Formats: sequence, C-alpha cells, structure tokens
Amino acid sequence: MRVVISIVFLAFLSDLVAQYGVTDSLKMSKELDQIVITAQFTPTDTRQTVNSVRVLNRKTIEQKSAINLQELLQTETNIRISQDAILGSTISINGLKGENLKILIDGVPIVGRLNGNIDAGQIPLNTIQKIEIIEGAQSLIYGSEASGGVINIITRKSQLAALETELNTQYENNGFRSLAARVGISKKKWLFQLNGNVTQFVPVTDTATGRDQLWNPKKQKSVRGLFRFMPSERSDFRISANLLTESVDNLGEKKRIVFKPYAFDDYYFTDRFDVNLFGEHWTKSKNLIQATLGWNTFSRIKNSYRYDFDTAFNELLDGMQDTTTASGIITRLTYASEKQGKKWNYLLGLENYYERASGTRLLDTTSVTPGQAYTNDLGVFGSTKIMILEGFTLQTGARYTHNLRYGSAFTPSTWVLWQPKLPFKIKSSWAYGFRSPAIKELFFSFVDVNHFVKGNPNLKPEKSLNLRTEIVINTINSGKATLNLTAAGFYNVVSNRIILTALGPVHYEYRNVDNWKSKGASFRANLNYGEWLSFQSEVITTGFHNPNDGVQAEKDAFLVSSDWSNDLSISIPGSRVNWNVWHKFTGKTPFFYNQDGTTQQGYTNSWHMLNTGFTVHFFDKKLRFNTGVKNIFNVKQLQANNNNGIHIEASNQQNLHWGRNFYVGITWQWHN
Repeated sequence: MRVVISIVFLAFLSDLVAQYGVTDSLKMSKELDQIVITAQFTPTDTRQTVNSVRVLNRKTIEQKSAINLQELLQTETNIRISQDAILGSTISINGLKGENLKILIDGVPIVGRLNGNIDAGQIPLNTIQKIEIIEGAQSLIYGSEASGGVINIITRKSQLAALETELNTQYENNGFRSLAARVGISKKKWLFQLNGNVTQFVPVTDTATGRDQLWNPKKQKSVRGLFRFMPSERSDFRISANLLTESVDNLGEKKRIVFKPYAFDDYYFTDRFDVNLFGEHWTKSKNLIQATLGWNTFSRIKNSYRYDFDTAFNELLDGMQDTTTASGIITRLTYASEKQGKKWNYLLGLENYYERASGTRLLDTTSVTPGQAYTNDLGVFGSTKIMILEGFTLQTGARYTHNLRYGSAFTPSTWVLWQPKLPFKIKSSWAYGFRSPAIKELFFSFVDVNHFVKGNPNLKPEKSLNLRTEIVINTINSGKATLNLTAAGFYNVVSNRIILTALGPVHYEYRNVDNWKSKGASFRANLNYGEWLSFQSEVITTGFHNPNDGVQAEKDAFLVSSDWSNDLSISIPGSRVNWNVWHKFTGKTPFFYNQDGTTQQGYTNSWHMLNTGFTVHFFDKKLRFNTGVKNIFNVKQLQANNNNGIHIEASNQQNLHWGRNFYVGITWQWHN
C-alpha cells in the first residue's frame, strides 16, 4: 500500500509540470557543482572523471532542510543509516560497514570512531558547500579505511560580496531546534569567515510513563573559523579551525517507587576539535602542488550517577566512569600534472597519518604512558592517467604503506573511462583497498568477573578488492531537456576481516578470521528540464554474503536486499518557489545473530521514508522560507524476525527515526 501511495504522490507532483513555464538561465553555481576534487589529480568536471562521483550540493541541503549529515544521507541509494540513542549513527555503503568508509572534511580524516563508526549526527551542515561521495575502494589516494568508499565534506571557502551575513533557524515539532549564524569578510586577496551553530533535541515522550525513553535529549554547539589568503591567481593558503561539543542525557527508569526511589543515570559529553592548514600553488608549467597539515581530536566522557528522588541528589558511582580520547595528525603532499589534451598525466603523493588514543581499557605494552596507545601509517602513492585513444582513458597506480604495527601493505588500482562519440560512456575499475587495525582492536583490554575481552597486537590489515562498472547513456539531450540512464554493477571481497571472536563463555578476542563479500547492480534515471524540473529514480539490489554454516541459507550464498529512491524537484520560475519530494524504500535486510551459542539467520522488515517540503525565496533571495513534513509514514522502529517470521525479541528492534514531524525554517541573508 505504501508503495502505491509513494508512486501516486510522485506522479501527482510530476503532473504539475504542465502548468508552468520554464527558464533557460544556467546558473554559475550549477556549473561549479560539476567540478569535483575528491580522488582527482586536479579539480575536474564530473563528466571527465574516471571514477563515479556523486555530488550533494548546497541547494540540495537547503531544499531538504537537513540538520546534519546523518539526515541528509538517509534517503541516498545504497547508503544505509542506523541509529543508536547513545553511540549515534552508523553508515554502511555497498554492503560494507562503517569501518570501511572514510569520512573527510576538506580532505582531512575525522577521528573518534565508536565501534568502528563516525557519528554522522555530529556533523552539522550549516558550514558545508557540498558533499562528494565515491563508492568503491579509494585506498590508493586515501589509504586505510577507504576500502569501501569515501565521503568528502567540502566547507564554504568563498563569497562574492565584501561582507556577507546569514542567520538561520529551524523548528521541528519532534523536538529539534537549531540556530546558525555566519559572517564573512572579503577584501582583495584575503577572506575571513566565522560560523556558529546551536542544536537542541528534546524528544517528544514516546511512552506514557517512565524516564527511560527511546530517544535521549541532546545538545550540540559548534563554531568554525576560516582565514584564506590568495597572494596571486596561482597560490592559495588557508587555515581553518572547528570546535563541536555535544551532551547526551540517558536517564534510567525509576526503581523502588514506593520507598526511597532512585535511578541510575548516564551523561555523555563529546568534544571534537580540529585545525587544518592547506596550501596550493600552480607552477608556471601548470602543475599543481598541494600540501595539507591537519590535527583532529576527539574526547568522550561518560559520567554515571545514582539519582535520589527524595533528596534530588546525584551520587557519582565509583568505577562506572569512562573517558576516551583520540587524536590524529595528517601531513600530506601531492604533485600533479594534468593538462587538457596531453596524453600522459600523473600524480605523486606522500602522506603520514599518526593516531593516538587513551582510555582506561587500553593496554599497550610498548607505550610509556599507561592507558595510551598509538599507531602510524606512512604512505607513498603514485598514479598515471594515459589517453590511449581518443575517448579512451586509462588511469592506474599503486600505494605502498608502512604501518608501525603490522608492517606494510601494497594496494594497486586501475580505472578505465571510455567516451566514444556515441551518446554513452563506460567507467570501469579494479581497485584494491585495505584497513589498518584500529587501536581498539589492537589494545583493548576489559577483564573482570563477567568479561574477558582482549585486543590483538598481532592483527593483520583487512584487504579488499572492488570491481565496478558503470554505463551512462544520454538518451535525450535537446534544448532544455536531458535524460540520462545509468546502469552499474559492483563486487566487493574483504579478506582477513577483523572480528571479535568468541573463544570461551566470556572470553573474546579480535582476530582475522573471516572473509566478507557483497555484490549488486543498480539502474538510475535522471530527467532535467531547464531550471524547472529535476527528477531522479534509482533502484539497487545488493547481495550480502553468508559465511556461516548451519543456517537456512546455503553457505557462501548471497542474501538479497533492494533499495529504491526517488527525488523530485519542481521550481516555479519567477516566483522562486521550489517543491521537493524525496522517498526511499529499504528492502527486507538479512542479518545473523547468536542464540544459545549457535549462529541464526534473521531479517529486519522493509520500510519507506517519504519526505516533502517547500522552499520560497523573498526579497531577491535574501529571505528563504522552508516548511514541510519528514517521515510521512511515521516509521520509528523495525522488528527483527527469524526466517519463520517470528519476532526474536523486543530488544532486537532497530531504532530508525523519531517519527513523523513537521518543520519550518527561516534563513535571512544580507550582503553589501
């Protein structure tokens, strides 16, 4: 029934296009959005890249009224988001989990993974210009953790006016409140920008009584500053700093209600801070030199209390507190030669990434400081791009990485782009990737009466192979109308997979014991008509490998799940009104779980996410008004079932969303 509703809703919106005229103005911002930098030698038009780059631009962010990266990616095909009220969100791509996905901000990796994942809910979007997503292994350019793909978050770094200011506020009836401000000053060769953001989430009570709710109250504050100096057209230097603080309240259920009631409460405090230095220079021979120095820190504190309701007193519980910190320093230097029309171009790079972590449950016998551990990756990489024939480009290269703990890794990769004069092009890749063992996997130590969980300093890196082919056909390209059809397929193999392995009733240890595979195919249609109509629909089917014996599916079989996403945007020229609807269907998803010491196969139910919103501009686009509805079907949780369709247990429900909510936002911009 929900599929029918979604189709009818999309068809109704599409039918509205016959009522309005079109405009043939082509905005500069649209052209700039086609220029990408992620995994490229130099800034490149997306139509000329050897790898497939998906771009989410500023217009998309504003139309969807997304508060953070987690919400923005929730309706993207082949990206799956799950949420935990304490740990935050997790992202998977192409059937690979978050530890195989590298998230960057302006090319600098984000530290502070919890269970291998970066919480996308801790990345606000008020300072973001666009987001570039590449699926498939990119370890040649970006090293460890890029074996499944890369998400590069590109911040705002330019403005047209000498003075620009912006104030944005958004209210959602589910409890979200946000306020963001920006000011930028530009004068000839230099630019200064300052951004601030405050977000508060006070969730609507989801049960009639009780303090322990499905979603926890959360507060976030962030500030970002940028200074940019451009002494000439060929040189650019930038320094930026970003600070984010977050607090999460996890209130426990009231105990012993009649006599001296009390509860156990947990409070989580997270701090993220980074400073990045970047410089680039174009030589007289039009070669590009880029250098990056980035320092990224993460701190998470857990405070546990016993709250007495009679005295309103919080008693700090001994032995229940926890502090985890992590920091990363990246130094990166690249030299690229890429000239239009030249048959041979190249990229050379040197990168060093040092990461250190501390915590009460880390035990590194080589560290002079108790509770601290560190690791280091030194990588040298090179890639060459050869135009073998007109319209046929081959890019190949390799990366050599020396790791302080396990030794070395060698990762070659090859991409092919064929653009004949016919209206289609083919992109294909054979790319290797790797993931160095995380500090937690190497040095975790948690031993008490009920637990014996150990890291393993002898872990080897995970290694992966990604095969991908994409065919794009421009079926219509006349006047204002364009229709592009894209078919793609992928295959992933991960060997030496690092798994927390059960060695006894309470004895667990991280080991290289597993291989993992995924494969899939997709079909996408993109229809555009001037600046007036934009419609995209994509279907993808992913097969998840079954490595287990004794379950219903045959060992080494692929368990299939499908996604279907739709995005329709209608703009009314002249009145500056936009109507957007975005929808995603996530199919029944297989998983494996342990029951009474044996591995069992289960699945989570399919679900739909349907959102719609209006964007209206006033006063020459100085004032923007957004309103709409998110999660129209009011999906909150998914029940986990076994293969007989029987619920496993209530605790295995997967939290998805806080339910249907209405939002309204206002943005005021001023420039001189």
